[in-house]
Amino acid sequence: MTDGVLTGSRWGMYGAEDLGGNYQAIFVLESGFAPDTGNSLQGGRLFGRKAYVGLQGDFGTITLGRQYTVIHEAIASTDVMALANLGLVGFQGGNYTGGVRQDNMLKYTGVFGGWTLAAQHAFGEVAGSFTRSSSTGGSVTYADGPFKVVGGYQVIRNTTTYFVPTPNSDQKVWMLGGTYKIGPATLFANYVNNRVDAADYRNQTIDLGVNYAITQAVSLMALGNYDRLQHAGNSGRRFTGAVMLDYAFSKRTDVYIESDYTKLNGAWTTLAGQSNFTTPFFGNSTRLGVMAGLRHKF
Repeated sequence: MTDGVLTGSRWGMYGAEDLGGNYQAIFVLESGFAPDTGNSLQGGRLFGRKAYVGLQGDFGTITLGRQYTVIHEAIASTDVMALANLGLVGFQGGNYTGGVRQDNMLKYTGVFGGWTLAAQHAFGEVAGSFTRSSSTGGSVTYADGPFKVVGGYQVIRNTTTYFVPTPNSDQKVWMLGGTYKIGPATLFANYVNNRVDAADYRNQTIDLGVNYAITQAVSLMALGNYDRLQHAGNSGRRFTGAVMLDYAFSKRTDVYIESDYTKLNGAWTTLAGQSNFTTPFFGNSTRLGVMAGLRHKF
């Protein structure tokens, strides 16, 4: 038994105060937890998923605190199983983007007709350095009827992760993706390029998916993800395929069953063998997963 893959379990508090003149003050506090044990996730933080305050109005929304990065939201919006922890974002626990969330972030989002603009700056707050561990990013989304296209970019300065242990390295990520709705089906596609030149690290991935509404209550999701990794003169490839069938009893309760298969070679096998890797392979180059779950929203 484990936490469900369809969406991470959470509870939280959300609030808004009308300030007049079409302005609102807002806040979000959201905590992740494992329902099988009751333990807090996100490193045991009280509000590890989100913790921010903000102001919204006709100009858009400005928020300050711990929140999702702009590049993560751009990728997730074009990944059919991003929220299910099986797609591009979920497989590596956000390390494609230097973390799904970042602390000390100032973020802006504005909607102008069919265009959505987003920008962020997260302050590193490292003593003696204004830039270390800080990040800057932005994205542009255009939606028109059944079609949506998204582009995004982010740089994290002087970062160190278990993917790239070289200190004083800048991680640069850019993506381009889109969705298209055809009748009961929605198609998803994206390309993500992630690199740290100082560490001779480059990661490229192509993600394709579909969500098909069989009935109002039953939906079928499928994805294919191909990834090429280059690091310190070594290279490797990864392929992940997954299917999921979901049945909604109501707007708040659904059940699902899914199966996923991943195959690794080369540098990817070495990477997945690390003890702190998000998706363990236990020394193998392939992994088959099957899961059934129940989700309730309140």
